[in-house]
Amino acid sequence: MWSGEKAKSIATKWFWGIVAMFFVVLSVGLALALIVVTRQRDGLLNASSSSAKVSVITDDVPPTLCGSVNANNNVINLTEPDIPGPFHDLTVEEIKKLRKFLEQRPETRAARPGTVTLPSSFIFAMDLMLPKKSEVLAHLKKSGDSELPRYARVIMIRGDRIPPVVEELKCGPLHNVESCRLLTVNDTSARNPVDFSLRPLLSLEFDSNGAFKYLLDKIDKELGTILIESFNATFRGCELPEDCLTFGISPVSSQLVNSTSERQLWIVPRYKLQYPTLHPTGMAILCHMKEADPMKWTFSKVWYANKIFNSATDLNSAYNTGTIAKVTMTKPVKTENVFSTEHRRGNPMPEKPQQPPTQVEPDGKRYSLNNRRVTYLNWAFHVRMSTVSGPAVYDVRFKGERIAYEIALNEMASFYSGYAPWMQVTNYVVSGPMVDQQVRSLVPGADCPETATLISQPIFNMLGDSTSVNYTTFCLFEHNNGIPLRRHLSYTVADGGFYGGMLDSVLVLRSALTISNDDYIIDFIFHQNGVLETTVITTGYILGNVYSEAEGRYGFRIGENLLGNLHHQMFHFKVDLDVAGTQNMYKTLDIQREVVARSDDASKDWVQNKIVSQLKTSELDAVHLYSFDLPKYHIVFNNFSQNAYSENRGYRVQINGMTKSLLPENVGNERAIPWSRHQMVVTKHKDSEVRSSSSYGMYDSAAPVVNFSDFYQDNDSIVNEDLVLWITCGTYHIPRTEDLPLKSSVGPKVGFTLLPFNYHNECPSMSSRDAVYIQHSNPLGHRQGVDITRNGNRNGQCLTPESTLEKDLLSNPDLVLETNHRNHNY
Repeated sequence: MWSGEKAKSIATKWFWGIVAMFFVVLSVGLALALIVVTRQRDGLLNASSSSAKVSVITDDVPPTLCGSVNANNNVINLTEPDIPGPFHDLTVEEIKKLRKFLEQRPETRAARPGTVTLPSSFIFAMDLMLPKKSEVLAHLKKSGDSELPRYARVIMIRGDRIPPVVEELKCGPLHNVESCRLLTVNDTSARNPVDFSLRPLLSLEFDSNGAFKYLLDKIDKELGTILIESFNATFRGCELPEDCLTFGISPVSSQLVNSTSERQLWIVPRYKLQYPTLHPTGMAILCHMKEADPMKWTFSKVWYANKIFNSATDLNSAYNTGTIAKVTMTKPVKTENVFSTEHRRGNPMPEKPQQPPTQVEPDGKRYSLNNRRVTYLNWAFHVRMSTVSGPAVYDVRFKGERIAYEIALNEMASFYSGYAPWMQVTNYVVSGPMVDQQVRSLVPGADCPETATLISQPIFNMLGDSTSVNYTTFCLFEHNNGIPLRRHLSYTVADGGFYGGMLDSVLVLRSALTISNDDYIIDFIFHQNGVLETTVITTGYILGNVYSEAEGRYGFRIGENLLGNLHHQMFHFKVDLDVAGTQNMYKTLDIQREVVARSDDASKDWVQNKIVSQLKTSELDAVHLYSFDLPKYHIVFNNFSQNAYSENRGYRVQINGMTKSLLPENVGNERAIPWSRHQMVVTKHKDSEVRSSSSYGMYDSAAPVVNFSDFYQDNDSIVNEDLVLWITCGTYHIPRTEDLPLKSSVGPKVGFTLLPFNYHNECPSMSSRDAVYIQHSNPLGHRQGVDITRNGNRNGQCLTPESTLEKDLLSNPDLVLETNHRNHNY
């Protein structure tokens, strides 16, 4: 017999033993449950059968940081090469050497930093000038690092000449510049020199404290009373800079004044707060700026209270005698609650903070970047940002075969409509300001995924003492589109019982151009099935106007005193395809209706569609205007290269966002954009046909420096030739209230897609490890579960890297916002 204390002790031990056993059993049960759940996630399950086969793989290794291990040793090298390839943009050293040469060259005597004025000789822009295509192709065939001589195209503003002009030079070789010469029409299909009045837009001119200050002083002097009484502000002489009016510009192209020697533009006063285009005054002033000396610039007509006045004197007279209705506007107060700001407002969503979904690279980057050449799975291409025309890719290859020599943005334009005279002539041809100057910072986590590789680029700085750097000219990233690239499910046993599919993981090369109020997101998208997309998405601020009944024909009232005007946005691309070589042909597969006798009953007719192949033999034959009555495929193919089934290998061109210009040819500013007349033009490759537009398109409509219609008017044969496609896409935009404060990127996406057409023997994505295949473990015993095939890809966990945006901006705020006040050419 145990004592009471001993019995109590034994009972206590039994109690805790039972508790311990309970927790052991519970732990084992939870562990087994966790294993089952893990395997359900990773692959093998059969919820309907107790006899399901479950394969268990345990992994006691703690998760690592996503991307810390890269099985394929992909590398990112962002340093500039000592010997740049033929497609590499100008390097820092090349820009410095060329600048020094032009400053010392007797024929140019380019102004040094701090001495640049409009009446001087100065460098406006430098851009890589590619060799002839045949030379580049021959170079690419060679092995080793042999150097192909590199040259630059230089735009010189010669305000020092009498009369002043703009000159374009070819300078090089860039490793040790020896000479420069004037470019000829045989080089670029452009006349040269160019009238001074057609010069590109220069920050040197429009800085309110620069050359433009003389004109603003004159306006304040002659119209200051009206500005103060109507808008409670003037252009200059304010206590604080933000209290002054700012202005937008609307160039008056040469066709409208019947002279290439005149340079006119409307300046449009606006309030200086976020964002000025949404705070118009409704006033506009016509300025004359043809002279190289800014002190000689004048202004004439004034638009005020929806009326035109031929001079400041006429306006002052009408204003002082009370013969016009005086405008009185309340100067907006600068706060975070102003409708035009991007500060968050409204009820928060979600109610409590939750981070949005993000993406990771579990096994590291699946692409490499070296010397601006990208390799990604079966793809390879070179990256470029042309100073004068914008983003481009070169030597685009799939599975080692060149598909395209060049895919490049050539021009963008926005043509507005309105009642006010300045809005009527607002026909922006975007490359007037240098495009590379407009490529602004891409923000990880907002513009691109956090995992993106940011590619910087040196640019020539017209006013500074060194090159400037655009830190994020491009972002390069892989992501999945959230949709299958391909898939099929045969659910029932009778139907085969299997599933096959894969997510559409793509590589994206992205740039963002900010042209005043407009932002353009341009993507080159590389799919695993050999498809290449090029897209343009528009966002940014609208160009606002003061609401009036007269303007109501061209837009809607979207604010208390605000209207957004109708405008046509157009984009032009050069696509130099090389399908299995440079000897290509172009045909359309027209889809036509036919009436045939039924095969099972010849006495009855049947209506259906058929394919009719139409070979295009000349350039004029290949000018395309889309018609819904004539659906068709556009095919570029090689007549000397066939697939396994004796079909010619080709690529289909699908234009997404075809647009029609309603403007009559050669009327008004339409002459500056002849490329907008057709959805696609196919020409024989010529080295001189570098680009469909020029840097002077904003002003040169009276006599275009480059006339794109000349490219096909000679009507060359395009049979078994090196072919270039010129593709136009675009959209009309009628602003709405939901475009405030910013236009949404959802909806206005345009571009084109290049799709292999009988090029491969099957879909090339069949080799991808990304595919998932599910089948019964035992075809004769379906209750035994299913197998999932992931082609070697593991489905484990990794730790998401932390965002570094705040840290990066702390060390270099210029990554996103200008803090060092670097000078831009525009």
